[in-house]
Amino acid sequence: MTATAFVAAKRLRAGVRRHPWVYADSVTRTEGSYEPGDEVVVRAPDGKFLAHGFINDGSKLRLRLVSFERKRPIDDELLRERIRDAVALRHEVLRLPERANAYRLFHSEGDGLPGLIVDRYDEVLVLSVSALGTFQRLEPILDELEALLSPRAIVERGVSEGLRAREGLPAGRGVLRGELPSDALQLTIDGTRFELELAAEGGQKTGMFLDQRENVRRLAELARGRRVLDACCYLGAFGVACARAGAERVECFDASEEAAAGARRTVELNEVGDRVEVRQASLYPELRRLADAKQRYDLIVLDPPKFAPTARDVKRASKGYLDANLMALKLLAPGGLLLTCSCSGHVDSERFEGTLRRAATRGSADLRVLERWGAGPDHPVDVHCPEGRYLKAFLLQRR
Repeated sequence: MTATAFVAAKRLRAGVRRHPWVYADSVTRTEGSYEPGDEVVVRAPDGKFLAHGFINDGSKLRLRLVSFERKRPIDDELLRERIRDAVALRHEVLRLPERANAYRLFHSEGDGLPGLIVDRYDEVLVLSVSALGTFQRLEPILDELEALLSPRAIVERGVSEGLRAREGLPAGRGVLRGELPSDALQLTIDGTRFELELAAEGGQKTGMFLDQRENVRRLAELARGRRVLDACCYLGAFGVACARAGAERVECFDASEEAAAGARRTVELNEVGDRVEVRQASLYPELRRLADAKQRYDLIVLDPPKFAPTARDVKRASKGYLDANLMALKLLAPGGLLLTCSCSGHVDSERFEGTLRRAATRGSADLRVLERWGAGPDHPVDVHCPEGRYLKAFLLQRR
């Protein structure tokens, strides 16, 4: 018999009633026996049904709510249905295959299954799982992905070691189905070509940073005739798209030599080497060097890695964002555009904007916000789980 978990009355408020995360201090008691990752029925203090979810006593998120329909338990058909719905969004609604052969195929709570990320890279699917209940039910999920997409391979990447320990998850297991191609994957996103050496283990996230796709396209529309700096460029998506759109000159740099080499390959594939320079350099030293050399740019992209992996890192991260943006402002020409980003979910939009305000004040810069961007629509956010809006991107202009 399925065990039952009772939640505190505070979970019945309209703003959190359907939030898929229930922290340990909101679970008042349980009835029945269960193992970590098992399905439980979640009830209000008076016994009224609330949801079907996963339970994990070792996690800060003790319950993860999946189905809010009494008659829809978390069975194989529900899992398959969520996969079908996610694929239909990308293919039938967003029509992403017409624009790209690399995009996010499943985005965790935004698509209805906690902790599941699936990215598509042409014929290969790469997934990661950060919720034990979902991990224990991967087989029907993999079956449905194969039935719908016939991928050449499905690869599992592990999440961070600390999260694995808390959730009781094993390390990423590499190739789960099929066989990885021996050659690099040839990818195209909105006309820009990339080459991705996809190993079973290692690398950035699932392979690329696909959440910036829409922002790359939007920014490229503003790049014609401008001098561009792409800081923390990774594979050079922003810089190369700007060059393809007619930027006068583009400089890209990344602290990782592997990433810089990948960006050089992107430049070569897109035949923009006459206008794009790529170098290996660390963020703060390179920004200081450019400022000392009196360099000025009409468009700067500042897209650093995650500065706040945990809530404990927020204060340190805010200082990092302040310093980086203050240095970027020293390089920004009058009338120039700055796209500055944070992918740290623990640094919310209000805090990030406050940091930008402090940078403008300290740098005596007259800035205006033109647009606020986030991740693309293949990274949907459950309306009840605003924490899913992790990516913040502010397009600013120096008056």
